[in-house]
Amino acid sequence: GCGARRRHRLRLPRLPAGTRRAEEGGSSFLLAPLLRPHGPRDQPLMTGEHSDLQRGLLAPPSSLRFGSKRLAGIAGYVLAASSIAAILVSRTWAIVAVAFIAARDPQSSSQLQQPQSSSQMQMQQPPPSPPPCARQIWVIRHGEKSPHPAPGSPEVHGLNATGWSRASHLARLVESGHWPRFVALFASDPGRPPFALREVQTVQPLAALLGLPVNDSFAQSEGEQLAAAALLAARDRCGAVLLSWEHCRIPALLRALGCGAEHCLRCWPDGEYDRVERVELLLREEPSGAPAWRVRAMPPAAEGFGGDVEGYRGYECVDPAHVATTRCVMPDGTELRPPLRGEAPRVLDMASGREVG
Repeated sequence: GCGARRRHRLRLPRLPAGTRRAEEGGSSFLLAPLLRPHGPRDQPLMTGEHSDLQRGLLAPPSSLRFGSKRLAGIAGYVLAASSIAAILVSRTWAIVAVAFIAARDPQSSSQLQQPQSSSQMQMQQPPPSPPPCARQIWVIRHGEKSPHPAPGSPEVHGLNATGWSRASHLARLVESGHWPRFVALFASDPGRPPFALREVQTVQPLAALLGLPVNDSFAQSEGEQLAAAALLAARDRCGAVLLSWEHCRIPALLRALGCGAEHCLRCWPDGEYDRVERVELLLREEPSGAPAWRVRAMPPAAEGFGGDVEGYRGYECVDPAHVATTRCVMPDGTELRPPLRGEAPRVLDMASGREVG
């Protein structure tokens, strides 16, 4: 009997050093893989003569397999618990950091606690500074007129065909970017003497392009009032202003605008339509610190439409009907101005502007 029992006794192989046994329901199972966390993961548990157990020839009982699964589940729970603990610790440190920042700077802590959208971040950024504007006043003469219009013709007070072509040319200059986009347009009042429509008609295509009204509330004799209104428009609207005016009165208008340069005071020949006079409004500070505006003369420019017109070679501004409202300097230096009190009106030659007799 004893010999039979010895023959059927299962001889478990000798375990390597460092390997422990545990009992689970009367059966033995191995804990060596759990007790060797720092060894290679693919290292075999047994080698040589003990590899039969690893190959499954001596398969452990079902109770041993059950115990291994149980230990694997416990190990998973431990790993999950440690991960959760790590997350909680990191969150705790984050809360502590926010509380520390809040104690030092409440505003920055509120920004950390509340994530900002892109629109909120853009709103918090300082707005870009507006680009500097050119406060300028441009003065032009009206378009061409007929030297001898037929009685009752629209050209008596209005533009001829060439004048309308010039008016369209001015609109193209602005549309193409060669001229600035004006912020205000002025012309003389056609409802008051001399009842001329040419000044308004010259800027009508331009007004349609820009969508601006034409301020025609000033008569040709109200040059100083027009100058004051134009300066205010350029200052307040921060841009260029265009004035369409009668050529004999343009020098006096430029003088009222503050331009004392020689080219601003020069008389306009009757056939000159292409000339453009400009002044610039500049801001400066007085010694007291108060802002002040000054006017600077700009070089004259040209419309680029054409030169002199046939039929106009003289200076009709010297005519007695115009001298009363004209103040300009002729090419020879003769100054046209209204006569002073008690002074007899001067008779000037319309071709040369020189005094006759």
